[in-house]
Amino acid sequence: MKTPHTYTPAKDEGVLEFVRRIIEHQPDHKPLHIVEHLVEIALNELKERPCQVCAETAEKQLTVTLHHNGKPIDERTVWVMGDHTDHVDYYPNGNEWVLTIRRDVPSLFIDK
Repeated sequence: MKTPHTYTPAKDEGVLEFVRRIIEHQPDHKPLHIVEHLVEIALNELKERPCQVCAETAEKQLTVTLHHNGKPIDERTVWVMGDHTDHVDYYPNGNEWVLTIRRDVPSLFIDK
């Protein structure tokens, strides 16, 4: 069983570039690409506001977490994001907002 591992971006690495890099380094990366698209949607909602990102991998699972200040992401957007992956959580934490997107790799995923 693979132990969980937490990743942070390299210096001057953008959020999307970081997420793409982490996804591509996973053995079962194809079903994880939805996370990249959901992060892109979140970044568009943030309208250039800075955010911090980290990722955690575990066996058959990827979790990306974004932290940002200011106005929250529209709750309808978060709701739709939740319909396209295994778990989305969005909540205030002090003066910031935290968005967590988790994707589980299906054990019976078939790639043609």
